[in-house]
Amino acid sequence: MGDREREAYRRIKENAYNSFSEPQVYDAEPIKPAKPNYFSAVLWTSVVATIVCAVFMGFLLYMFNELNLEDNLQKAANHAISNLERVVLQQNKEIQTLKEENRKIHHHLQFWQPITCKPKEKWVIPGYGLPEEIPVERQDRSIRRYGSEQCFSY
Repeated sequence: MGDREREAYRRIKENAYNSFSEPQVYDAEPIKPAKPNYFSAVLWTSVVATIVCAVFMGFLLYMFNELNLEDNLQKAANHAISNLERVVLQQNKEIQTLKEENRKIHHHLQFWQPITCKPKEKWVIPGYGLPEEIPVERQDRSIRRYGSEQCFSY
C-alpha cells in the first residue's frame, strides 16, 4: 500500500469519527401542510373506475360470446316450452277422457233413477263434472208415492 492509500484511509476514518461525535445541522424549511385537491382526486378516481369497468365489461362480453350463452339459453327455453306443450296436451287428453267418463256415469245414474224420484241437485258449472246434491237436512224426508213406485229422499 502506498502513502496515498494510507492517507485516504486515515482521512475516511477521521471523517467518520468526526461525523459520529458531532451533531449535524440540517438547513430545512418547515413543512407546509398540503391542501388536498378534491377535484383532482374525484377526477382520477372516476378515470380509474371507468377504465376498470370498461376492462371488466369487455372481459364479460368476450366470455359471453365465447361461451355461446345466448344460444344455450335459447335451446334451453325451447326445450322447456316443448316439454310444457307436451304436458299440456297430455293433460288436455286426460281431461277430455275424464269428462267423457263423467258424462257416462251421469247418464248411467239418470238411466237407473226414475224421473220422478230424482234427488235435488245443484250444478256448480252447468254441464261440467258431477252435480252437487243438496244435503238431506234441507230436503223433505217424506216418502212420496207415484203410481206403483216408492221414492225415498236421501
